[in-house]
Amino acid sequence: MKYMRSVALASASLLLAGCGIRASEVIEAGGPAVVDVAVDQQEGMLLFFVGPDGSSIPVARFVDAAATPVATAKKLAALLHGPTPEEQAAGITTRLPTDSTPVQVEPATDEKASSRAGARKKVHVTVAFPVRSLDAAAVRQLVCTTAHAEDPEGLVKVALTGSDGALSAAGCD
Repeated sequence: MKYMRSVALASASLLLAGCGIRASEVIEAGGPAVVDVAVDQQEGMLLFFVGPDGSSIPVARFVDAAATPVATAKKLAALLHGPTPEEQAAGITTRLPTDSTPVQVEPATDEKASSRAGARKKVHVTVAFPVRSLDAAAVRQLVCTTAHAEDPEGLVKVALTGSDGALSAAGCD
């Protein structure tokens, strides 16, 4: 009986000792994964909505490949219609008024901006609703959707004008 207790005690001691596994510090593995979403202008459009955590979420929507590229104003109209039911089920929302009002997109006529070497292209977007009261996520939806509609890398400055005035030009950085 003493022998069995000794064996059990020795076995328990080994198990409790962790078999030589030492404690270690937390190892940093870097930030969260980032995925670039690229959409061929001939095959689709990239719209920016808002994710469950409030961050910008690029959403690719595909169109008939035989069609001509979708104009920026039509991409913005699709953005203003809001996320599809499937996108909503995935937690994607919009901070913009879901409205089908026309959107006007025009190239900037600022000679200084267009003549500087390395200067970003600039466009003006006019919508029928107030823009000055939009939160940052809503402004980013309009700016990023426009920037990526005009340039695959989104390297465009966008000036927004609404029924209440204009916002300074911004990029999708």
